[in-house]
Amino acid sequence: MDFLWNKTCKKVIEMQEFFEHVKKGLSKSPKKIASRYFYDAKGDALFQQIMQLEEYYLPRCEMQIIENKSEQIGQDISAVHSNLQVVELGAGDGTKTKHLIKQFEPHFDSLEYVAMDISDNALSINKKEISSEAEQVKYIGVAGNYFDTYKSLPSTSDGRLVLFLGANIGNYPTPDAIGFFRFIQSKLKEEDYFLVAFDLVKHPRKILAAYDDSQGITKQFNLNLLERMNRELGANFNIHQFDHFPFYDPLTGIASSQIVSLKKQTVEFSDGFSVCFDLFEAVHTEVSKKFFWSDIEEIANKSKMDIAQTYYNANKGYTFVLFRPQG
Repeated sequence: MDFLWNKTCKKVIEMQEFFEHVKKGLSKSPKKIASRYFYDAKGDALFQQIMQLEEYYLPRCEMQIIENKSEQIGQDISAVHSNLQVVELGAGDGTKTKHLIKQFEPHFDSLEYVAMDISDNALSINKKEISSEAEQVKYIGVAGNYFDTYKSLPSTSDGRLVLFLGANIGNYPTPDAIGFFRFIQSKLKEEDYFLVAFDLVKHPRKILAAYDDSQGITKQFNLNLLERMNRELGANFNIHQFDHFPFYDPLTGIASSQIVSLKKQTVEFSDGFSVCFDLFEAVHTEVSKKFFWSDIEEIANKSKMDIAQTYYNANKGYTFVLFRPQG
């Protein structure tokens, strides 16, 4: 009974936070809603479809590195640490990480895996995936926003490796990425590591296609944000009166997603809040930066981290970078 009560209270609080964010974001000029609100149950399912699309190259690039370089990454870290705690931020379902952990396991006397994710459902799958490949690894699942849970991560006498995969660092503009690196460093000792996946700049058309697929799944994924507001916040968005518009700027390496109103209209919410849209007014929803090597060096220098090693996929369009705090 207490579990159900706590789960209900958590859901109510999350709904209130969502509503407050929406009100604030849609009252701005330009309008903006954070990409983390894409991920309700329907959004999760659509994103899994996106991950399988031919145009969405990122998961395949990442798996190339995990399959071909995990052994080397484990060896490089085990040269410094015989016991290791691996902390993954935004761990997801673990279907990729399990391969990395499996190849790490022979190189350490003991290995602990701490999975941090906002989704309880993702963590339950994650535990099964990791345990199926690495039975001897100590598993800890931590539900919640990792900006909160990472702060409370207790110290350890083992070495620590923080993982931030999926090219999720691209969701942060460079100044925010620097701040994020400093935040991560707050829980690292001088000999600890931070492994980050970066999607590197490449032909602009290839990048744009990744966010504007021919089947329209990415469009559905973006417009589901409006459907979610209808379902959960009592809004009356007419989905057919909005469109998804992706954009990529090869000068900055920034890919972005917008939802565009196709007419002048007013949308109302259940509590009386309303928002007016001009014809072709856009709501910004996501940034996915692609990195020049100079961007990575800037982040490292300004956050006082050293680049210890880099691991590339086959065409060198995607990389894992291993960082260490500067002494």
